Amino acid sequence: MLDSKSEYSLSCTAGVVARDDLGRVLLIQRSDDLTWGLPGGHVEPGETWSQAALRECLEETGWIARVTGIFGVYSNPKSQRHIYPNGNRAHFMSVVFTAELVERTGEPSSESATVQFFDAEELRGSIFPADMPVFEALRSRRAGPFID
Repeated sequence: MLDSKSEYSLSCTAGVVARDDLGRVLLIQRSDDLTWGLPGGHVEPGETWSQAALRECLEETGWIARVTGIFGVYSNPKSQRHIYPNGNRAHFMSVVFTAELVERTGEPSSESATVQFFDAEELRGSIFPADMPVFEALRSRRAGPFID
């Protein structure tokens, strides 16, 4: 068994798999630990999953996006638990959407050290652990939605 359930807070999150015209995926390099991951974050009170995903994408990348479908739903404690650099522990319940990029309107927030597009085959190295199942699905090129 993994760590005690009581050590982790449940965290509802939403993210996007957004691609450019070349099919590359938009990623952020997180400023807290310099791992690469999808634009996404916590669902705020009063938001829907898709509203949270689009807000987070805009905040973290400067891109306005439009949801086009569901990529997957992720909740497996083996892949969806994370300990942040500050010691906080979270068990993510995540919905990841496919999205179309509409327009870049601003700069990324301080949560993002870098914003960049990557080919699915380039998604290696220092990846935010909870996003690993999404990257594995992207590399597999299988049709979703993915449930884990």
